[in-house]
Amino acid sequence: MDFFQSSLGDILDTPLLAASYAPERPSDAAAAAYVLNSETLAKRGYATLADLFDDMPQFQIQRNSDARRLNLVSVRGIPNNERLVILYDGIRVSPPTGDLLAISGQYSLRNAERVEVVLGPMSSVYGADAFSGVINVVTRAAGVSAAGLSYGSFDGRSAGFSAMTHLSTKSRGAPSASLTYETSGAPSPRLPEYYEEDFSWFNNQYQSGQAKLPDGSVVGGVPVTRYDAATKSSFLQARLNVGEVELGLVKMDEEHSSSTGVKPELTLYSKDARFGTGAWTVYGRHSYASPAETWRLNTVLSYFDYDISPESRFINSYSGYDDAYKYACSRTAYLEQTLSLQAAEDFPVLLGFTHQENSVLPYTADLGHKFDTTASPLSQNFVYNGSTIPVDFHSLSYSNTGAFLRLQLPRLWHATLSLGLRYDSNTAYGETWNPRAGLVWRPGGSERTVVKALYGEAYLAPSPFYTHKHFGSFVSSPSAPSGYHSFFFHVPNDSLKPEKLRSAEVSLAHDFSPNFRLSLNPYYNKVRDLIQDVIVGPGTFHGVEVDTLERAENSGTMETYGATAKVDAVFRAAGWGFEPWAAYTHSEGRLAGDPIPFNSRHVIQAGFSAARGRWVLTPKAVYRSYTRNQDGGRVAPYTVADLYVNYSRSSAAFSAWLKLKNIFDRRYYNAAYGGGTDHLAGAPQTPFEVSAGMSFKF
Repeated sequence: MDFFQSSLGDILDTPLLAASYAPERPSDAAAAAYVLNSETLAKRGYATLADLFDDMPQFQIQRNSDARRLNLVSVRGIPNNERLVILYDGIRVSPPTGDLLAISGQYSLRNAERVEVVLGPMSSVYGADAFSGVINVVTRAAGVSAAGLSYGSFDGRSAGFSAMTHLSTKSRGAPSASLTYETSGAPSPRLPEYYEEDFSWFNNQYQSGQAKLPDGSVVGGVPVTRYDAATKSSFLQARLNVGEVELGLVKMDEEHSSSTGVKPELTLYSKDARFGTGAWTVYGRHSYASPAETWRLNTVLSYFDYDISPESRFINSYSGYDDAYKYACSRTAYLEQTLSLQAAEDFPVLLGFTHQENSVLPYTADLGHKFDTTASPLSQNFVYNGSTIPVDFHSLSYSNTGAFLRLQLPRLWHATLSLGLRYDSNTAYGETWNPRAGLVWRPGGSERTVVKALYGEAYLAPSPFYTHKHFGSFVSSPSAPSGYHSFFFHVPNDSLKPEKLRSAEVSLAHDFSPNFRLSLNPYYNKVRDLIQDVIVGPGTFHGVEVDTLERAENSGTMETYGATAKVDAVFRAAGWGFEPWAAYTHSEGRLAGDPIPFNSRHVIQAGFSAARGRWVLTPKAVYRSYTRNQDGGRVAPYTVADLYVNYSRSSAAFSAWLKLKNIFDRRYYNAAYGGGTDHLAGAPQTPFEVSAGMSFKF
């Protein structure tokens, strides 16, 4: 699509599949939905999903916030990455078992044809965990091959390619294959040099080998190393299409500092303190259409494999500054069968059946040495810290069977009503029903104005991470019957129920001209049976008296509500083509009577792309009012601005780009995940950063 020939409809109404399993314009989907096509992705310089989330209305991303997930995403005030379902070409690549999900450079957009974002509950189609929304990255199956690399501040670098070929000279239905790979990494800025007050301990006491224990006492002899909070990631995708059959592989790896978000006096920012995850999905898909194309049968078989890297470890006050290794793994086999048909004219029906088999080794307690993935857990002689008590390992197997129905009733009075219902039966936590109803109305049949209303329900499955997570330590106590005592232990709770969401929203969009659109989207969410860590008082664990026991429980409710006003336009001036956008979101909510964490009440996201000849310039800015962290403390408001510049020569199949982030070199913070005295109130963000890259088509 040529920028100067793009209408606003071309840009905003690219058809999407994620909302209903059938192509439809975002303006025809009952849910609030956005599609960013390849031209928009290129003009704005989005390299990963995390980049895109910075500018996505009703998304708030807390960067460098979480020791296990690195970046924490909230959607409509509801936090946690595991409440999003992420797909590549309609295949789920986020953990189906709800395991820890880092959102970083591994979700590459190098070969993206478009990104579909559907907000709100989608469990009526996708089942568990489609709680806050669904992201679908649609990639190119054929086209021009390209390779590129980049280098930037703090020794950041990336390299990758997309190679595509047709395996036949047939013009229609020819076999095709594609391969995309990208790797990126950066040592990250030395934050103690830019945030001297926050890292005062690191710059002073730590340099002489001092650190603190959880009770506040100071110990010496801690190994002194240079600051290291490096990140690295990789992405691999392979596809083979032969007629109506598609085979594919998606593999992602990510690694970051396990000290992220923790006070430097209580952890080591060393190269060995790392937390990494890896996942791969292999799938096959077949589609069959009736000769008259009145119905279509789609079959998907997939296998998902997830691991926390055995090298992952914490080196902090709770481990006595020894290595505390972690591990988890899960395997999921998945079958999906869908039948789409026309029950009558203008009356599409979608029927679906799914079955999923899961095998999980949940997130372990602190381990004294690296987990051997080739050996039985019980044969590796792991014991709880400070004791000879063997560590518990829980091997889980469970299945889920689901069926869903979606109806789109014939249009009446320029209005379309869609109804959906999904039933799931899970051997671990029982049955769930999730309905959905949406209305799309175009007053007078005009394409200029659309009014939408949606009610939906969703559920978040209690993941093995929450049901079986356990950690703590023992101390010797000769007078105790067990010989040990514990001051604190988080213990498993395998009776957790799913979280339940009820959501309602309204959308209004009006095209004042073919080149100017104003939209408004208020929403309301209520979450019941919220899974939270709760102190249950004194007790015992493995026969040892524990002063304070904690476990996850279904406790309390959360309400979130707000609205977004968004403006999009295209116009020409002085030989330039401009594509401005701006969104204001007001977001509020209550959690157990208090304001919701990881949420800014006022957010403004704005920018524009300007193109002329071979050049594209995209400046943009984000403003956030104060954000509350997990303890309810306020993290200061900020405004940050970026600039992206692209130069391309189609005749030479060459392009080069320059990206400037935080161009005014602000010192600002995001809310750090995790409460308590060991966590930073605010996570320091990267100072001014510049990177440059180039790509070649071949």
